[in-house]
Amino acid sequence: MEKKKTIIANILQKWNDLSSARKRTVLTAAMFAVAALLIVIALIIGIASCAGAKQTPDAAEAVAPIPMLLRAPQNPERQAAAVDAQTGENETQENLPELNEPEEPQNTADPAEPAASGSAYQTLKKHDKGEAVTQLQNRLMELGYLEIEEPTDYFGNSTEYAVSLFQRQHDLKQDGIAGEQTQTLLYSKEAKHYTMLEGAEGRDVKMLQEQLVELGYLSSGDVDRIYGEKTIEAVKAFQKRNGLTQDGKAGEKTLEKLFSDDAKMTKAMEEKVKAEEKAEKSAKATPKATQKSGSKTQKPGSKTTPKPTKKATPTPKKDSKIDKFIKAANSKIGCEYVLGDSGPKTFDCSGFVTWCLRQAGVSTKRLNAEGFSKVSRWKNITKIGDLKRGDILFFKSDSSSRVSHTGIYIGSNTMIDASSSNGKVVKRQLSAYFKRNFVNARRPWE
Repeated sequence: MEKKKTIIANILQKWNDLSSARKRTVLTAAMFAVAALLIVIALIIGIASCAGAKQTPDAAEAVAPIPMLLRAPQNPERQAAAVDAQTGENETQENLPELNEPEEPQNTADPAEPAASGSAYQTLKKHDKGEAVTQLQNRLMELGYLEIEEPTDYFGNSTEYAVSLFQRQHDLKQDGIAGEQTQTLLYSKEAKHYTMLEGAEGRDVKMLQEQLVELGYLSSGDVDRIYGEKTIEAVKAFQKRNGLTQDGKAGEKTLEKLFSDDAKMTKAMEEKVKAEEKAEKSAKATPKATQKSGSKTQKPGSKTTPKPTKKATPTPKKDSKIDKFIKAANSKIGCEYVLGDSGPKTFDCSGFVTWCLRQAGVSTKRLNAEGFSKVSRWKNITKIGDLKRGDILFFKSDSSSRVSHTGIYIGSNTMIDASSSNGKVVKRQLSAYFKRNFVNARRPWE
């Protein structure tokens, strides 16, 4: 004991003998030593805690597999609720959602919704390219606003127009640009299928009106591209005549029937068509005169000197209807694609087929691709290997079973069609996409 007191006394004596500067140096070194010791102790405790956590499977699943940067952002209000539940100040633990799962979205999004950065979508406009454009086109096709032969990664005229139609129906700014507001609604369950309603304006309305004129429900002078009172009344009359709900709206069922081969005309138009067909048959049945008037007859017993015979000139073979059909198609390669047009300078896919059929002498109404695919009086071809020159081809898309495109088969695995993705009438090979989405073909010649 005395020895310990002596040691302490010696230390104190030496401390007192030090100058003030030396004392400060010693104290500083001591503080750093203590701090280092505390850090070492903290590291040891941390390592021990991690080792214990690995022995708990639930804790490992909650944290270990997910890097911090990839983990879903946590809601501070939910974290606070979890802390309160653990201390019994709020709700019970079993009523709380798992904290590592993302929150339920506020809007009811469609499963096809593309990945977005936070809540913002990438704004898509004309001339943009990328996977987001392909997803946009697939969704527009699914809802009936876009009819193209196949989705692409390019935002062209057809996509711009389809976006503007969607905006028109949902009372959004009709600029053809797929911004955040447009895409949020487009990919939600609140997105409406394509329907023409009162007040709508555009090329699609003009196409509807022209079809109503052809069937006798609307006067040609009323084709003004505006879905007004006269158009509504004409649609209602068509719906009544064809057994549809008379609401005056041009929805999926009305449009399908309107552009089908079995769409009923007005009674007045039916009588007019029958009278024209009767007059045409009567004109063909009228016999031609067998001998020209004023020709000289030979007297009995008179001799005639036989004229030298000339070599007969072969009569050129007339083009068949198939030849005329394909010749007409070839003559329009390069013409611009315009939705709703059926020639003679601009076409959509079904308008192109309509024009070519009429040039070949085939009487037909102006149908859409799906309507042509169901013309029962034409032979139906179900296998792509059975195709012949002059067959009319029909295709769906990868995301829909509905026929949305048509073209003309010219043989050698080649077709001519009005292509929305190319923006013009083209001649091209049947790619793997078209072979995969081939629905059927029709042969008007048999």
